[in-house]
Amino acid sequence: MPWGVSAVLLLAGCAAAPAPPPPAEASPFNATDTAWVQLMIPMNEQLLPALDAAPASLAQFAADLKASHSEELIHLRRLRDRAGLPDTNVHAGHRMPGLISEADLLVIRTDPSALPKKLHEHLEQTAKLARSEQDNGTDAATKEFAASVESSRREQLGRLGQG
Repeated sequence: MPWGVSAVLLLAGCAAAPAPPPPAEASPFNATDTAWVQLMIPMNEQLLPALDAAPASLAQFAADLKASHSEELIHLRRLRDRAGLPDTNVHAGHRMPGLISEADLLVIRTDPSALPKKLHEHLEQTAKLARSEQDNGTDAATKEFAASVESSRREQLGRLGQG
């Protein structure tokens, strides 16, 4: 083999390997961010039908909650989509504080006087969850939204306590 061909083959073997593809961009969402979004959506969704059963003394407060929680759902769904999460309710059938179950809804519809206690539980629990997101989440937009939710919940708890 002529020296020129050998040199080309030798140099070709020493050529730098192609650069590896850039690493996939790391998600700004950590497990706390995704868990918070996936829990807050059903927390809000499942409260809405209970608000329709509000007694007259809570009608305006319930209407205000329905409006604010519906607005929050829009934002939460955008966060869910940005995080690449499925739109399924991973908490379907779960029983946890602040989450209005079908059984709770039946009780509230049968006896609307049960609503204030469930509202207090919901507002208190979602405020705690929002605080946890702020303390442990990593996505700046999610943490900022959680701060706004916590502030709203504190104000709503104050209003409920005065009602």
